[in-house]
Amino acid sequence: MKPKCWRCGRGIGCPDCIRLGMNERSFILNRSAVTYDTQMREWLAQYKYRGNERYAPLLIEMMLRVYTLLHREANIHLGNKGSRNSGNIPWSIHAVTSVPVSEERLQERGFNQAEVLAQGLALRIKVPCVRMLERRRHTDKQSFKSRMDRLKDMEGVFGALQDAPDVLWSISRQGVEHTRSQVGTSRIRGPLRILLVDDIYTTGSTINACAQVLRRYESIVEMPIEIYSLTWARS
Repeated sequence: MKPKCWRCGRGIGCPDCIRLGMNERSFILNRSAVTYDTQMREWLAQYKYRGNERYAPLLIEMMLRVYTLLHREANIHLGNKGSRNSGNIPWSIHAVTSVPVSEERLQERGFNQAEVLAQGLALRIKVPCVRMLERRRHTDKQSFKSRMDRLKDMEGVFGALQDAPDVLWSISRQGVEHTRSQVGTSRIRGPLRILLVDDIYTTGSTINACAQVLRRYESIVEMPIEIYSLTWARS
């Protein structure tokens, strides 16, 4: 899907991203593989709600293609369009994570659809896929809610897993073998970039809530944390 809105990746004009205060979002941008139309809705239903696992490789391949475009776009343009990158350091992702689901949803579906996509994508782009977030309370399906209800519903939903600070610190030091007790270990140059994966981007409230949690640990890693979102569909 060719984005018209630079921030959220929507293929048509986006009223959400021109609202007052939207530039204060905690993530850099979102890119999506497809528009969430009738056919794509059926594909996701087969995968997400009916447990048809044969769709997963196809969805991962579609997301890999849009990640390749994001990588190219970022290296050409992103240094001048909002990233806190400095110098001529090539843009790259350092780790992939996913939006968590509640225990109720996990028991209902038997898997976290976003995590499966994240794991498959991370394997293809050869970066670690790590769990960093948890959903602290269950929410009703977002598809039936207004924009304002979605934003209110996300307040306090997500938190960091107990080992998230150590995970982030280790990634920033170029390897999970490091521990925070080690002093003087080398660290990556520039901001720590996390790719956050989910199945659908609607208003961005879920992605933003997750990004806010992760960016609280910038003081731990002693550098900016940049969150990029990659979703399979943009509604």
